Amino acid sequence: MAFRPRSQKPRRKRPKHYRLFRALFVTCLLCCLGAPCARAQPADLRQDKAFFQKKQKEFGQWLSRNNLEKIFRADSVAVSAKKVTLFIRPAFDSKTVCDSIQCAWEKLEKANRKVNGQFFHERLLQKWAFLAEVHPDQAEVVVRCHDPAHFLAKIYSREGKIPVEQRSVRSAAVADVRVPESLQGVNTGDNKLIVHGKKVNAVCNSARRFLANYYKPKGTPILWRAKVDTSFTAYDEFLLEVTHLSYEICPDGFFEYHRVYVKGLQKGDDVELTWEFQGKYGSGIIFPPRKNDYKDMDLRYKSNLEDYQRHLFKKLTDYLRQ
Repeated sequence: MAFRPRSQKPRRKRPKHYRLFRALFVTCLLCCLGAPCARAQPADLRQDKAFFQKKQKEFGQWLSRNNLEKIFRADSVAVSAKKVTLFIRPAFDSKTVCDSIQCAWEKLEKANRKVNGQFFHERLLQKWAFLAEVHPDQAEVVVRCHDPAHFLAKIYSREGKIPVEQRSVRSAAVADVRVPESLQGVNTGDNKLIVHGKKVNAVCNSARRFLANYYKPKGTPILWRAKVDTSFTAYDEFLLEVTHLSYEICPDGFFEYHRVYVKGLQKGDDVELTWEFQGKYGSGIIFPPRKNDYKDMDLRYKSNLEDYQRHLFKKLTDYLRQ
C-alpha cells in the first residue's frame, strides 16, 4: 500500500505590515538592550565641540527672532571638559560700542525682570543650556564688547543660582539704545505664581511631582512611553526633561523633547514660583532621534508651543492653589 502524506491546510500568510512591525520590534528590543543610552551626557564635553558650534548658529537665529540681532551676535564657542561657553559680541562697531552695549544690557536686565520675573542674563543662560542640551551648571555665557573688554558680563550657574559677574570701565554716556521691552521667547502670559503660607521646598516638590505625573502616561502611538528625567533637583528649583513624546505640541507627528525649569523663592510666609518651558522636535523612522538631532520649536511651532505651555501651567497653577 502506497504511503499517502496527510493533507495539510495551507498556512495563512501573515499580513505584510505584521511582518514589518515584528521586525521593527525585534530590532528595537535588541538596540534597547545592547546600545548605550542616547541621552547620556559624555564625560568630556569636548567630544561634542562640532555640535555646540552648530547650536551657536541656532542661538543667533533665536536672537534674530527676538529682535536682538542688531544689538548682539553669537560670536564663538569654547569647550572644556565640563563646561561649554558661548561668547556674545556686539552686532555693530563704533567708537562707543562698549558704552552702547552697557546701556542696552542694563535696559534689557530691568525690562525682562519687570515683564517676565526673570533677569535678561538668566534668560540667556537658560536658552544656551537648552540649545546645547546640557544642564545649566555646564553652561556659561560671556558678553563682551571687544578684547580687551571694557564691558563684560559673565553668566553661569552655581548651586542653583545664576549670578552675573560684570565689569565696566566706562559710563553709559551715549544716546539711548533702542531695545525690545522683553524677549518674545519667554513664556507667553503669566509665568509667575504666588503660593501663600507655604515653604519653598514643599511647593517645588509638589510642582515636580505634578509635572512628572502629568507626563508619565504620555508617549508615542507605538513602542515608546515618555521618559521623564528630574535628576537636576534642589530644594528651591528643578529641571524636568521629557523625551519619547509625539503629538503633544507638533501636529506633524515629530518626536518631541520638553524641558521645564521651575524656580522658587521664599518671600516671608509666601513662595514666588517662576517657570520656563522650552521644546524641541525631531524626525525619525523607528526611534526618537538623539537629543542633538532636535530643533527648537520656537522657530517653527511658536504658536503651538505657547498654547501648550499656557494650558500646562494653568493646570499646575490650579493644582498648587488647592
